[in-house]
Amino acid sequence: MVTVVACILTIYTDAKWMIIPNWLTYSLIGFGLLYHLVQGWWAFLSSLMIGLIVGFFFFIPSILGQVGMGDVKFMTGIGIWSNLLFVIKAFVFATFIALFHILALLAWRVIVKKQAYRDIRKAPIPYGVSLGLGILIVTVLNSW
Repeated sequence: MVTVVACILTIYTDAKWMIIPNWLTYSLIGFGLLYHLVQGWWAFLSSLMIGLIVGFFFFIPSILGQVGMGDVKFMTGIGIWSNLLFVIKAFVFATFIALFHILALLAWRVIVKKQAYRDIRKAPIPYGVSLGLGILIVTVLNSW
């Protein structure tokens, strides 16, 4: 439930303002670690390791300027609340969603708005929207 609410807020804020707020990402990380600490030392260490692995995995494209730090912190929090397999599945879905999102935005800007491709090819895309939708899809699929 926590991840669903976080995804909805992430999709909304990233689509509207192209930002995933720190209060959301840090809360997701902090409360996830606290929740797992209450569950036991092993659960805490496990979730911490998964969060670090996921965070490192998303930090690499951040260094290259491909994703923002909000995306990195968001996925770190999701990793803490879930497991590595869940994050991998969500990332695969998010990648396909992002592909269609980018193609739709490109078509919209070139065909409908009549903008030149050279003017829009480096325009930022809110990747948190794709990540949030990918996580929601995997959540729904896991609940069946």
